[in-house]
Amino acid sequence: MDRSKKMSETEAEIMEVLWNSEAPMSAAELIGHFAEQRGKVWKAPTLATFLSRLSQKGLVGSVRRGRVPYYHPIQTRAAYQQSIAQELLDTMYQGSVTKFFAALCGDTPLSAKDREELRAWLDEET
Repeated sequence: MDRSKKMSETEAEIMEVLWNSEAPMSAAELIGHFAEQRGKVWKAPTLATFLSRLSQKGLVGSVRRGRVPYYHPIQTRAAYQQSIAQELLDTMYQGSVTKFFAALCGDTPLSAKDREELRAWLDEET
């Protein structure tokens, strides 16, 4: 998998906050959110490093209001998940959905409900 696009656990936490935010957030707002909501105390340079990495990965952009940058997601959660899933499928399973499902299920057969949901999804796709 291309590690340049894959997020670290902390980067994913930051993205979750930005994806769930209705408006772009400043670094101070992000620091405050993590301190209040998650009990994580970050210094500004630490958060700046994570935001810079997310920007380099094409996931976060910023707009300035005065001298303060406000950060927002460039890519939606669904688009990111789809791109990571496609990379996994291509890299580990040669692009084969069948090989992926076989590995996913292993020796455990799909339940009747799972088979029904898969059939419904496949019917929608065709």
